[in-house]
Amino acid sequence: MENCKLSLELVVDILARLRVKSLMRFKCVCKFFYDLITSDRHFQHKHYGISKAKTDCVLLEVGYDTREYYLLYKGSEIECIYLDIPIIPSAQWVKCCQGMLCLISTRKDMINLGPSDDLIYDILIWNPSTRKIKAIGPITVPYKLSYPAYAINEFGFGICNNMTWKVVMRLEIHSLYGDGRDIADYITMVYSQVRGDSWSLSQTNSPLSFYTFQWEHCLEGISEDFYLKGRYYWGYKSPSNDPYLLWFDMDEEVFGTIELPSNVIIASFTIMNETIALLGYSTVGDSNFIEIWLMIENDNNTYWHKQAIIDCVVNVDNNERWRALGIWNVDYDLLVFLDTTLHWDPFFDEMEVPYFISIDLVTQERKMFFISKERKSITVASDQVDGYVQVYNERNNIDITEEWKLNCFMREGIYARVYGESLHSL
Repeated sequence: MENCKLSLELVVDILARLRVKSLMRFKCVCKFFYDLITSDRHFQHKHYGISKAKTDCVLLEVGYDTREYYLLYKGSEIECIYLDIPIIPSAQWVKCCQGMLCLISTRKDMINLGPSDDLIYDILIWNPSTRKIKAIGPITVPYKLSYPAYAINEFGFGICNNMTWKVVMRLEIHSLYGDGRDIADYITMVYSQVRGDSWSLSQTNSPLSFYTFQWEHCLEGISEDFYLKGRYYWGYKSPSNDPYLLWFDMDEEVFGTIELPSNVIIASFTIMNETIALLGYSTVGDSNFIEIWLMIENDNNTYWHKQAIIDCVVNVDNNERWRALGIWNVDYDLLVFLDTTLHWDPFFDEMEVPYFISIDLVTQERKMFFISKERKSITVASDQVDGYVQVYNERNNIDITEEWKLNCFMREGIYARVYGESLHSL
């Protein structure tokens, strides 16, 4: 840096605008670059802010019994990156925040818990862009069962204003007596990064019960959830069937709720212009539409505004329909899955490659594309017994047959989150 003719501020600003892949090479240039890229939290936060403002990307989650994950980048051509999520132990829950993935697994079958069983969760934090992964578990729930039971889990993953990471764990435990007694215990824990590799576990107050928001296109047992501006959100229905968002503030560690439009058939949630957007369906006569509703906050009041409506070209004879998934982050194009059963046979567990549509919300221009496992793959593995070991590779044109399991893209099993590359690490 001694011979550099540019000011330090300008150098930092230039570096903050580069792709992560380039920065991974530049950190070897000098000690200043290395410390800035790998350790400076403020630089990492600045880089992410610039990255998300110019990158069109979603994290796509598909599958029913087995979940698969892809990064879809929108450009002149759609780039597809297939993520091999750790399978030892199996990552049963994957949460996303600022380019980091939180991978959560349990060591015990949660539908058949005995009085002597411990509730233990393993947690991995993985940045697919930098290839860094770290284990922050295992976590043993400070609770002992006194009866046979099953547990329902909900998780959240986010970052505080002081750039401290947190994992929210919500458990609802029900009795398996089967004689009308449905004992329920509610436990909410917050696993917080104290400093560096140190983490602390605490319990906090939680809403008494949660009824997962089971709208038509949501995977059973998995609610729509996402992180935005220091809060983690889950979609639910109240006992009276009214839809709402439950949020958890990462700084204050308190819960709150937001009512949703009651007259909308909800498809999913997404983020549009740093605002929560709701994607829904409506029908007028023989025409089908996708509606986009934006959440407006004004003087501590929250209401929903219908921002756009898109005509769905649906071929009923071919059992075809569109499924709204989310918004590409920059140009506000709508990502839609072309749902059809025309090309599959119920006696065979495979289908043709899945097709998607990207719709420009201004011009209404529509671009159809398909994703393929043959583009690129990032693999990471871990070993629960001997400790976590990072094993990754990046391969182009990997030899995976173009056959897709039917349950990977069935109606209930597909979900998209806005995603941005980041340098963040723990």
